[in-house]
Amino acid sequence: MRPFFFFLLILSTFSIHAQRHKYDSNRIGVQGQYALLDLNSSNFETNQEAGFLVGLSKRSAFYNNFDLIFGVDFMQTSISMNARGEASTVEKVEYTWSGAQVKLLLSYLIAGDHLSLEVGPIVQVNGKMELDDVNQSDFVLQNYTSLTAEDVQEWSRVNGLVSVGLSAGFTHVRLTANYQYGFTNALNKLNDEGLELKDPAATNFEGNLGLITAGIVLYL
Repeated sequence: MRPFFFFLLILSTFSIHAQRHKYDSNRIGVQGQYALLDLNSSNFETNQEAGFLVGLSKRSAFYNNFDLIFGVDFMQTSISMNARGEASTVEKVEYTWSGAQVKLLLSYLIAGDHLSLEVGPIVQVNGKMELDDVNQSDFVLQNYTSLTAEDVQEWSRVNGLVSVGLSAGFTHVRLTANYQYGFTNALNKLNDEGLELKDPAATNFEGNLGLITAGIVLYL
């Protein structure tokens, strides 16, 4: 985590220097995004579900055709897993996840304020996966004999992701779309829960988050 914040400090310093020569590019944005969350893992059978992100960002001149974007988003997303319910029928068990993302993106201005390519790291801090329906808490997850839906709510609270996307529009309004991929193990905390004592197959949890977002940014 330290290298990320060191990187943030260096880029922010350069950004401040660049702003001395380009004041009109220093803008605050209010943003809202529709999100689809999924988990790439062989441990569970997961399904992509919807959510949203809302937050603030600051776009500043960095160097030549590059801008720097620093932002904070508050998020609420969902994901579901397949589990065996009553009469051993397969049902979707849905979880809700709340948290926040801090992002630092380098934006290449392909066509000035009208089109840009944006790439950079994201640090996500979140709570545990909250089971939406407590009546499904004892449903046994697919691939297991006794591991239940309520047993796997403690996912990792801090995750690192990398984002790649595009934004298009005008000086004060932009549409955005991006894909975020988690480069840290989102299920690592489950490995410390002693779940193998309940189900021998509940070991070596590994999973990477995948998040597709699309939305709008209004620059003040």
